[in-house]
Amino acid sequence: MPSSELTAEAAERYLDAVASMLGLAVAPDYRPGVVLNLQIAMRLVRIAETLDLGDHDEPAAVFEA
Repeated sequence: MPSSELTAEAAERYLDAVASMLGLAVAPDYRPGVVLNLQIAMRLVRIAETLDLGDHDEPAAVFEA
């Protein structure tokens, strides 16, 4: 696993810190899913960071699923 990947332990610490700051309670049954979602989101961030965008690149005007 690359060192830049968010470990489950780090994701749990992040979840605890952010939930505390926002005054949110995350039910124990939901914690594994939230932690996994944070890890996946971080992988997507790492991919997006590798994109080489030019000065004139614009976001898409229309998003379709």
